[in-house]
Amino acid sequence: MQDSPPISAGSLSRTPLTVRFAEQGQASDCARRLVGLAGVPVQVDGDLWEVGIDGEKTQNVIVRVLDAVRQALDGETTAFALVSLDGREYRLYGE
Repeated sequence: MQDSPPISAGSLSRTPLTVRFAEQGQASDCARRLVGLAGVPVQVDGDLWEVGIDGEKTQNVIVRVLDAVRQALDGETTAFALVSLDGREYRLYGE
């Protein structure tokens, strides 16, 4: 039996991190704010627009992603984004 490779210091997860939005413009805005992170494509996923973030998920990366989501939803009180991380899904609402 092979052991799983250890997660590097500062890394929380290597699993995919995705954010899905109802509006393409919100997804594109979020992706623009994440320029420089490994793999930030925007693609359609059924009725939602998905931003996928590859690479290590350090605390700094997760904070940066959540901040980009918050900014993409800013001013849209009825808007929300679905954030999938480590097999869990979180719903963030616009303010």
